[in-house]
Amino acid sequence: MIRPLLTILILCTVGTNADDYDFDMESIETKSFEYSGYLRAEYKYQNLNQDSPLYTLLNRSDSSQNTSLNEALFRFTHYKDDFKFIGALSARYANVDGVDESLFTAYQLYAHNTLSINHSIDVGKKTLKWGKGYFFNPAAFLDRPKDPTQPENAYEGYVMANYAYNKSFDGDLKNLKLDLIYMPTTSEVNDDFYNGQSTNLAMKLYLLYLDTDIEFIYLYSDTQKDKIGFTFSKNLATYFEIHGEYAKEIDGYHSYLLGLKYVTENDITILSEYYYDSEGLTRDEIRSSIKLLPFPAKSYFVNKFSKKEPFGIVYSSVYFRDMLSTEDNSHLDTLGFIYTFKNNLEIDFSYNVNSGNEESEFGKKMVSDFAWLKATWYF
Repeated sequence: MIRPLLTILILCTVGTNADDYDFDMESIETKSFEYSGYLRAEYKYQNLNQDSPLYTLLNRSDSSQNTSLNEALFRFTHYKDDFKFIGALSARYANVDGVDESLFTAYQLYAHNTLSINHSIDVGKKTLKWGKGYFFNPAAFLDRPKDPTQPENAYEGYVMANYAYNKSFDGDLKNLKLDLIYMPTTSEVNDDFYNGQSTNLAMKLYLLYLDTDIEFIYLYSDTQKDKIGFTFSKNLATYFEIHGEYAKEIDGYHSYLLGLKYVTENDITILSEYYYDSEGLTRDEIRSSIKLLPFPAKSYFVNKFSKKEPFGIVYSSVYFRDMLSTEDNSHLDTLGFIYTFKNNLEIDFSYNVNSGNEESEFGKKMVSDFAWLKATWYF
């Protein structure tokens, strides 16, 4: 009898003080569906470099070109008991120099099952986001390469199965997580990783040891050379972080990255990274090439400086980024301004200049400089 009476008394008390304690039961119920995303429109006005060998090769006669891009990205998560279904879908329409292109992409589409407190498994198309670097990730063996000019963009994943074991501890070792990946390829599945039949197995061991994030990575493939990787990240102070990555192909290339993030007393954020790839092009190879892949050189030094609310303008930030090819001392400089409205609309305007002698990587780009306007509404 006592327990029912107490229950009735509590309910009556809640009802009597409803004005002071108005509970919204819907707000505390577990949600079965969550979503987010953005709508984005971009426009570039580009001045052409008429001394570029590519300009001559393509027989161009104009002095400028326009590029526009419209994209909708929709992310969602559906919850059902110990299962989650996670997706990220993108629809894009681009007009590059008068040529239209439409593309629908499933960046991610996979099922997650929590087997127990320590064990889980993911199956489907997933973006792993391995590595600690901001502009480059040499140890992200099963991720598509970043665009260093837009490293925060969403990227398409691969179809895989991912088992994870996670365990927390008391002591110097705070956390351990083991990821095991199975990723097959065929002529139709993951074909841009390897166009043919192959089996790829990867392992990543994550440790939080002495407040340092450490990762050991191994990739086995029955058609390509095996790879090993190592990453770390450490906060030396609340305003100073260092990070790095190392990647090595067995009997093949090696690459590494060293970087830091530092926030000054004036709230200026400095992000610096040095990246090296032993298979990258040398200065002489760049000089003799007409058409280059993006960021093909052996090494780059990238620095970004950003400042929130310059001159007291709230909801705004200003940034400057220099991407230097240390092989030939050519570089891409960007000066930008971001303003975010209260309705989650963000405007990003930047001016970008490719600099260097006419035989250097950035000096021979067909675009000499460009203005870039991006408008993004987040929901």
